[in-house]
Amino acid sequence: MFKSFLPKQPKFFQLLLDIAEHSFEASKLLKELVANPGNIEEIATQIHMIENKCDEITHSVKNELNETFVTPIDREDIFAITNALDDVVDGIDRVSTKMRLYKIKTPLKFGPQLSEILESQTELLVAAVQLMNANNYKDTLDKLVTVRNLETEGDNIFRDSISYLFENEKDVIEIIKKKEVLENFEKAVDKCQTATLAIEGALIKNM
Repeated sequence: MFKSFLPKQPKFFQLLLDIAEHSFEASKLLKELVANPGNIEEIATQIHMIENKCDEITHSVKNELNETFVTPIDREDIFAITNALDDVVDGIDRVSTKMRLYKIKTPLKFGPQLSEILESQTELLVAAVQLMNANNYKDTLDKLVTVRNLETEGDNIFRDSISYLFENEKDVIEIIKKKEVLENFEKAVDKCQTATLAIEGALIKNM
């Protein structure tokens, strides 16, 4: 009976890690989609299924927060990191959804480079969550800095991609469609940087 009064200790870090790992999985699928746009329906569907799973995990985190008296880090930090990581997956899903909606089946110039950056960023976010759970703050911060450096690289590639698009694409409709896809790519890369800020905020409080 006494045990029922003890504070629950749900595996918050595991839930955060689950979302981070799903974002990495989604980024790998997006990279595959960009390389093989002819398989767009199947891959975009897989990405959307991952996005749905992350929404479920996010909901579980919020329920656990409401039911837990003691949390491993401040509940507002858990909430912020959860939402930030979920936003990364949402961003990846938007890219694949736009590609499917607009039937982008021709090569997207600079798409492979942007998908590589997203894959690297999400892989680093997985490592950052793991290191944070291990209280390895220095190495966690190093991972976060690398994610931000990749975001800067992504901005440069995005600018190059837009410049190339307007210089080389003659079909106005294709310009509009591909520009929107590239913009969503850039937003997804930015979401990874936003996630680093949420993680860093929690680290600073607990160092």
